Amino acid sequence: MIDKTNVKPNKNTVMKRFDLSEIMKTAHRNYKYFGKKRGKTFGEVLKATWRLAKIQVNFTPEAVKARTDKFLSERNEIMSKAAKAVRHEGYNNLNIPDSAYYNPYSTGKYGSHYVGD
Repeated sequence: MIDKTNVKPNKNTVMKRFDLSEIMKTAHRNYKYFGKKRGKTFGEVLKATWRLAKIQVNFTPEAVKARTDKFLSERNEIMSKAAKAVRHEGYNNLNIPDSAYYNPYSTGKYGSHYVGD
């Protein structure tokens, strides 16, 4: 029996990435309606159609989702490594004397000690 785990795939077993029939149809259509009027050859139109097909592979829903997931995982990793904001331990220290807020000259209109809190 043949071990198929180490067999390299040949041309016939590899899944095709592009729909060749659709590319040729699009190239013929573009040449017929646009290429002739603009003075382009069929070869130029076919090359442009191939470039467009290769670019469109990057914008399939699966490719966009993969790039988005990769970006979000990298961003989450960076955010988890970032420094966390921590309040200083003296932030809620209530042992500060009143003289820090109220000096003898901080009286309001009828002798009140308004600080603005």
